[in-house]
Formats: sequence, structure tokens, C-alpha cells
Amino acid sequence: MKFGWNRRSFLAALGTLTGGMFAPSELSAAFFGKKPKPSARAIDGNPILPIKTGLGSTGDIYAELGVTPIININGTLTVIGGSVMRPEVMELIRMGNEHCVLIDDLEVAAGKFIAKLCKSPAGYTGLVTAGAAAAMVVGYAGMMTEDLEPRMRDIPDVSNFPRNEVIIQKSHRYPFDHQIRQTGAKLVEVDPRGNDCRQSTRKLWPFTLPISCPTKERSAARRPWQSPRSTTCTPSTMPPRTCRRKSGFGNIRPWASTCSPSAEAEDIRGPQASGILIGKEELIRYALLNMSPQEDRIGRCCKVGKETILGLLKALEIFVNQDFDATLKIYDERAQVITDAIKKFGVAALPRQFNPQALRNVTPRYSWQIPAELGITGPEAMQKLADTRPLGIGSMGAGASGMRGRNPDSPPGENFKENHRPPRDAHTFGFAVWQLKEGEDKIIANRLVEIFRAIPKA
Repeated sequence: MKFGWNRRSFLAALGTLTGGMFAPSELSAAFFGKKPKPSARAIDGNPILPIKTGLGSTGDIYAELGVTPIININGTLTVIGGSVMRPEVMELIRMGNEHCVLIDDLEVAAGKFIAKLCKSPAGYTGLVTAGAAAAMVVGYAGMMTEDLEPRMRDIPDVSNFPRNEVIIQKSHRYPFDHQIRQTGAKLVEVDPRGNDCRQSTRKLWPFTLPISCPTKERSAARRPWQSPRSTTCTPSTMPPRTCRRKSGFGNIRPWASTCSPSAEAEDIRGPQASGILIGKEELIRYALLNMSPQEDRIGRCCKVGKETILGLLKALEIFVNQDFDATLKIYDERAQVITDAIKKFGVAALPRQFNPQALRNVTPRYSWQIPAELGITGPEAMQKLADTRPLGIGSMGAGASGMRGRNPDSPPGENFKENHRPPRDAHTFGFAVWQLKEGEDKIIANRLVEIFRAIPKA
């Protein structure tokens, strides 16, 4: 591969701003200087209108803005834009833009569609939100305000509300409980191991909302005494399809639309700034009353457009109805392309890591072992992938929690970047392949060959 091209010529060869127009053979042809055959259909959607002047006129929007696009081996992280939407989703977004509509009417209709698609229990419906974090805000706000106008105007001043506390286990505190605190609700920590837990919980119950728990697999060290079922799910998660269809539902259950995972290991690939709140019809109505398009509401900032609502519905429909066994087979085939390319360097594939019974981040992960004599570590190989230009392969800086601020109480010179957990074995590297587009497995394989071949011989 020749990585000496400039960014514009490279992405021009790929043919679209997202780099997904070619089939595998065409991608390979573009990289190796051959004239690609015309593509019958775009992978990431067809252009609606050619842009001849100004922003986007080159067909390489990221180059115009000076931003490096990446091949996604990190997963559906918000900090890298989630996922790439399917053409069908893009088409529904276009169709949604054809007319104006009453957003509340569309939300109600969308909620019924979601409930039917996910086979929710009778009396349950859905709400399309501006992400799972937004779902937590309007969901908890709705449970406190109900449909009372004075409360909806007063929140987050909930001092006079009959219920304004949320019980949470100490071990379940996590970054997204900030969205609960955002409503003015007070988190009351309890320790299930304490002898007074039941007594204190019973005492608090008249003043509390449903217990808040992150997904039960949030920590691998979950203890038997911890809550066995979540009331809410963390953002960027999607419970297994079997969980959604067979188990009971909590009072509120927000999901992010770009998320991973199901037991069958696939993402929804909906609009990045969208999510789903599932719950009892009355509670969903309260949540909608606290959300845009209503004004003077805590959720006015959680605006979701008609185009986003329709795009998410199509993405969810495709997700639920897909052949998950066939999808998993595609992932294995992508990983095998990489394995076959680098085995000549002594790099061996490790067993696939995949727990289909987990509720969060359960997509398959593929790893490889580098022989010590090769002279490069796994993190070094990953860094070289990330440093690839003009199109990066993953990002070593894509921490799930995003940018961090300065802590004035910390020692001088402290690095405020997110601390990444060191690998268990310095001579292994791995990543997810489920967000790769057609042909990108070959790009990664060829780049790894280049990396390993460039290592100075001892």
C-alpha cells in the first residue's frame, strides 16, 4: 500500500465523503492504483444533490475542515461519532424532511411502532429521545412531575415534590447518574450488605423514585448481593433481543440508538443523537411532557427532529429483523482476512471473545498474539494503526468518557487524559470488527503487513 497520498486524493479514490462507496474489490483497486468499476449502489447512501461550490464541493468534507476520519475499530463510541448509518436509514431521514409534522403526534405514533416491534408488554410504549442520557433526564423528570404543570415549570427545584429521591447502590455510582442529579433528584446511597439496608430502604420508599442501577454487567466484579435487574440501562448499550422480548421491563429503560449490542452482537446504527425510552404508557407521556417540543421544560434542550425519529425507527426495524447468525459469520470472516495476512510474521489469532448472554458491550472482540522476537508490542502496533494517514485506523485517544477538565486539587503536571487500562499481555493487540464497512478489513490487513514488514531486523 502507498500511504504517501494526500488526504484529498485518497478519499477521492474512495468516492464519497465517508469512504464507503466501493465494494471490497473496488476498495482494493482504489488503493493499488487500478481503475475501480462503477458501483451499483452506495454503502453509506447516495448523494441527494451534487454540491458544486463551497463546503462539500470537493467530495471530501473532512479534508476541507482539516479533520482526520478513521476506520472504526473502537466500537460505537459517542466520542468518534457512533456508527455509520445504513442507506435505508438515510433514505428515511430524507423522507422525513419532505414535510413538517406535529412532533408530539409523531412521537406518539413512533412509540407505538417501537412497542410493537420490540414486543413490549401491554400498556408499554416508546419515546424517541436525543440519546439515552436525554432519556434519563426526561424519564426521571416525568416520574417526579407527572402531568402537573407547576411541577414541570419548577423542576429542577424539586424541594416540594412528594418524591424527589432515588435509591442507588454505592457500587452502582457511575458517570451517567449525573443525568439523574440534573433533574434535581437526590441520590440516596445504600449498601445492600448492611444489616440496616432493608429498614432504611423501607423508610425512604415513600419519598423515592424507582431504584437506579446501571446495567448489571457494568462491572465485571459484580457481587451476588448486587441488584440482579436494572431499572435503567446505561447509554451506548442495547439489551439482548431475548431480554427485550422475554423479560419484564422496568419503569424506564433508555437505550442509545448507535449502540452495540445485543446478545447476537449487532448495533442499531441509527442517528447518533438519538435514543429510546421504553416504559409504561403513562410514564412515557409524563416524559414527553417534560421534553421538547414543549417549552419551559427541563428537557427542552433534548430536542429530537422528525428526520431523526424516522431514521431511528428504520434502524431499529432492521436491527430486530436481521439474521444474527449470518451477521456473526461476517465478523468472523473479516477477522480471518486479517489473520491470513499477518500469519506469515508469526502473529497468531487468539480465540474470539464473545459472551452472548451479557447485556452491555457484548460484541465479538478479536485478538492476535505477536511473537516477542518480532520486536514490536501490541500497543505499539495499535498506535501505528491509529497514526495511519490520510485515514486513521482506530484512535488511541478515543476514551469512552471524552475530554477531561483540569482538577485544581491534583498535583502539578498531572495528565488529565483518560487513563487507559494497560493490556494484560504487552504482546497482544485486538479490536472489534463489527463497525467495519465492506473492504476495510483488507485495508487493516494490508496496513498491518506494512507495519510488521517495516520492523528493523535484529
